[in-house]
Amino acid sequence: MTPASERSEHLFIVRVWQEPAQIQAGTWRGSIEHVSSGQRLYFTSFNDLNDFIRWRLVRTEQEPRDPKSL
Repeated sequence: MTPASERSEHLFIVRVWQEPAQIQAGTWRGSIEHVSSGQRLYFTSFNDLNDFIRWRLVRTEQEPRDPKSL
């Protein structure tokens, strides 16, 4: 089991909606927000959603850890 001090957690808020008929009927859109950084991406494909999550996780691994948080 990994000690809590070594565990990395992320919280994302994902919103998905379908555009009304007047705009573009049947078009699905969404947004994802990385809560701790406040970064947000609007997307029209789940590939973009997946890419954002992957990018955010890799970026976090590359950032130096704050010694106060250990």
